Amino acid sequence: MQRRLSFLTLALALTTLLICNVCGAQTSAPQSPIGAKLVLWIGSDGFGSHYVNWEELPNLKAMRDNGAWTLHMRTVLPSASALNWESQLTGVPSEMHGYRTWGSREPDLPPIYLNEHGRFPDIYRVLKDNIPGFTGTVVYSWEGIGYLYDKEAVDDAVYITGDNIEEVYQTGIKQLATKPTFAWIYFSQPDHVGHAIGWGTPEYQQMMTTIDSYVGKIRDYLQEQGLLEDTVMIFTADHGGSEKGHGDARLDHMEAPFIMCGKGVKPGEIEEVFVCFDVAPTIAWIYGVPAPLQWRGRAPLKHFDIPQK
Repeated sequence: MQRRLSFLTLALALTTLLICNVCGAQTSAPQSPIGAKLVLWIGSDGFGSHYVNWEELPNLKAMRDNGAWTLHMRTVLPSASALNWESQLTGVPSEMHGYRTWGSREPDLPPIYLNEHGRFPDIYRVLKDNIPGFTGTVVYSWEGIGYLYDKEAVDDAVYITGDNIEEVYQTGIKQLATKPTFAWIYFSQPDHVGHAIGWGTPEYQQMMTTIDSYVGKIRDYLQEQGLLEDTVMIFTADHGGSEKGHGDARLDHMEAPFIMCGKGVKPGEIEEVFVCFDVAPTIAWIYGVPAPLQWRGRAPLKHFDIPQK
């Protein structure tokens, strides 16, 4: 009888230990392979690679020199805003997430997959479902962005009317002050100048320089707050353009910059294929979160300094 009780006691103890281990695996936070604590994504609408003059963009040049970069990130077609930002958010081409036009407010084509929230999974949802205590923020100055992300997965979203760049910056700083897990600051320029005056005009080039200055201000804020050391900063655009438009199958419309620097990023040009739907998988990987099976993009792993175990 005593032997039987001992066996039962041991079996109960092992079962309890197993349950605790399983529960711990389910609730423990994922670990960044490079030790990053924050990914700050800065988006600039219509910032075409074809018009990049590094000498006029000292802050982006500094990001380039200290990080991984390419001016050949390829858009999906048509080379327009909503569908290309959605592809960056969701890790797939437009044929899969369903947004197909410049100003799509909902999928024009039924998404190939819907999660339990009735959406194709974006980076906010993937991070929220995998990181305990996740907080995500976004500030943006084009109304169309508000139809692209999973609102239930974002804790602080602010739409700035009137294309006020300074207000986007100030609001973004306020959001960063709350120490979010992930932040996206989106500027609707230089796209508006491109449409009004033209891509490559002096006014357009000056607006690129203005956006660059705000990238520097954001970086300086992170440094002042002691946050820069553990942060990965990412800068992307959605398309380029020519004359006063975009959307065509031509490289000055279809190539946009991707620049990434910070914690654990190895400097160097990304020479392998990089497309806009590689952005979300790159962000997920930095956080140590597995990409959903439905995603098609991939992170440029050789451009990270991964500690050897």
